[in-house]
Amino acid sequence: MVLAVAAVTTGCTAVEATPHEPLPAVTIVDGADDSAPKTLSLTADAVRRLELTTVVVEDPARVPYSAVLYDKTGKPWVYSNPEERTFIRVPVTITRVEDDAVNLSAGPPRGTRIVTRAAIKLYGAETGVGGGH
Repeated sequence: MVLAVAAVTTGCTAVEATPHEPLPAVTIVDGADDSAPKTLSLTADAVRRLELTTVVVEDPARVPYSAVLYDKTGKPWVYSNPEERTFIRVPVTITRVEDDAVNLSAGPPRGTRIVTRAAIKLYGAETGVGGGH
């Protein structure tokens, strides 16, 4: 049995890397005043990585409990999704929790898309908790 080995040499060319600024996964725009929620704009990849899910509010008096998050003072909120990859925290007033839904006396209107999974990750990015931005 004969084994043949061929060696090929190629020239190496040095390539200089062009420095660039990395794109942030989230861009945050301040609200109208210090107490107003901020607007978060995410990249498509960030939305995928966070595994966000949304639903459209059909009954403004009732939303999935999974959409509700509480801020550090205990106030309840949901995140609306007014346009693709854009999220804004909306205050809600809960009158009753029933199983996997909450009854509201104030909240997003019918037709509003809200986040039902991973909203707490958006809150972390908005408030700077957990290195979200």
